[in-house]
Amino acid sequence: MIGCLIGYFSPETMARQLLIKPENFDGFETADWRNFRPNYIGSSTEFIRPRFEITDKAPISGNYSLAWSGGELEHEWLMLSNAFYLARPFSVSVLFRAENQSDSWQAGLYLMQDYSFFSGIQIHSDAAALHIDAKEWDAENQEDLSLKADTVYELLVSLDSRNRITAAIIDQQSGDRLFEQSGISAVNPEAIALYVKTEADSHSRLYFDDVTVESGDYYVESGVWTRAPQPWFVALPRLPDVTQEEGNWVGGHSVMKTADDDYMMWYRIRDNVQRGKGYGFARSSDGVNWVKHENNPVFVPDNRYASNEKITVLNIDGVFRGWYTVERDGLWITKHIESLDGINWTNDMPVIDDVMCKDADVIYLNGEYFLYCIGPNNTDISVYTSGNGLEWVLREVYEMGTHRHLAVYYERENSLFALYPTAGAKGVSYAVSVDGIQFEPFVQTWSPPPVGLDDWTEAGITYLSFLRNEHGHIQSEKNQPVYYQARNTYNNNIPGWLYHGGERVVLAGKFEGLYLNLPTRVMPSGSYQYSAFPFDSELVNGFSVFSDRISDLLIKSWESDMDPSVTGLLTSQSRTLIQFKIENLDPGKEYILELSGDIQANSVVQDNGELILRTIIPQDGEYNFYIRRN
Repeated sequence: MIGCLIGYFSPETMARQLLIKPENFDGFETADWRNFRPNYIGSSTEFIRPRFEITDKAPISGNYSLAWSGGELEHEWLMLSNAFYLARPFSVSVLFRAENQSDSWQAGLYLMQDYSFFSGIQIHSDAAALHIDAKEWDAENQEDLSLKADTVYELLVSLDSRNRITAAIIDQQSGDRLFEQSGISAVNPEAIALYVKTEADSHSRLYFDDVTVESGDYYVESGVWTRAPQPWFVALPRLPDVTQEEGNWVGGHSVMKTADDDYMMWYRIRDNVQRGKGYGFARSSDGVNWVKHENNPVFVPDNRYASNEKITVLNIDGVFRGWYTVERDGLWITKHIESLDGINWTNDMPVIDDVMCKDADVIYLNGEYFLYCIGPNNTDISVYTSGNGLEWVLREVYEMGTHRHLAVYYERENSLFALYPTAGAKGVSYAVSVDGIQFEPFVQTWSPPPVGLDDWTEAGITYLSFLRNEHGHIQSEKNQPVYYQARNTYNNNIPGWLYHGGERVVLAGKFEGLYLNLPTRVMPSGSYQYSAFPFDSELVNGFSVFSDRISDLLIKSWESDMDPSVTGLLTSQSRTLIQFKIENLDPGKEYILELSGDIQANSVVQDNGELILRTIIPQDGEYNFYIRRN
């Protein structure tokens, strides 16, 4: 009987499981810069547009390559990404080709801890150098080297578990290793970067392709905000420089998962000219792979308004209701629209237009609406309530000290409202409330990375949008997928209103507890490490495992009715203490623990509803385990 139970997976469970793991490769075949951002590191204080492009002309590999073209101005840029998973030991490689060797150019591949501490390889047409723990971009200890025009080379940088860094140049056709240097590096990499520098009036054309990372095993730490790995890091396809009417993907979005497991997203559109061009719509069958609506924008506000900002959408009794922000005569106001399909919108009307109410986020609970927005001052957060979503009463104002975008949800498991303001270098904070109006003190929960697509000190992680149901609810704070806008920066020479090549919609989340069919490492500290990004995975609620040595766990089935049982696979070492705990049981009932068919422990549910089953692993190995009523 136990063998049948251990092998049982329902088709519904298998179809629902998304084991997201890194595919650490980018061949630029999407024809966008999805997981990379151009970052200016030169000396100019004027706006300089980067000269990167995705091209199908003479690609190194596949149909497209990333190309850089010199021009009238001197340029020094990084093409930067923190989407790749870097666990030691790891190696990073990229294919490179220079079309014109007669001009002065520099190129490279770097491991970035931050913008002032990095290691990697830098090459010229006639030299190469390993750059270790550098703070400036001029590499020393150069070795003479003759690189030929129109020849493809592999640039390789590796870092082992003992901090030894090795850089190499390999002729792709012959396989000859033309250059290799090693040393000890203190860099703790947060991102990788492709480096280019061309002098004024340069005619150089440089190509990059097939960025590849070979890394150690992938693990997601429980209880820590984590970005999804490449290629799911950036959730939405978008072009790096858009002039067409449809516009870019941009944050200020609202994401919904319906009762029919349909994923919907509404987002604000902007291009390189206009700050707001209406709202787009996208749909997904899994919350990871999104398809834009073919006729975006689906709604454009009256052209009397200077801009449109965030939108929030709920579905109440079969009607989609949207609250969005526009600017009228210098005042940010909230308007309301309705739709039967989420695409065709009507009944456009102002609902809060006498004071500033910007970027509203809305929850519906038990016949009452709760609205949270920026205002009445630029550094305030206001709380409104309403019985119909149209007529609002101001209930509370929180002074935050700085301008912050915000996101909210209602958590059903603990019956709590959660409010998450975002403020650039100050990161993401949050507070909870029982009634949705009076919130406990705010505490810090997430800080921006030191380098990457979302490192802007002004608003790198912003416009959070949690994966909520039709009413703005989530089931448990233990499973919190979130989409957010990785904002670009004025300081990297890409002014926000002029160029949106730095902005991405990123998938991230924070996860705790155990999940069905997700291989998990049980740590002696009491935390877990997941072998895949647990996006929208099925939480095994009320069940936990402790091990006094690192052990591997896979839960294969979980019955959470009045008489629960659990089956799975456990791999551990001899003499390891394993403790299983199940909560919320009827006191006095007896349960047993079997390991590979042998009863190892039995225990009675305590008065507080907790069941504790402990055993010592008899010897190294892999064990099927089964917990059931005796």
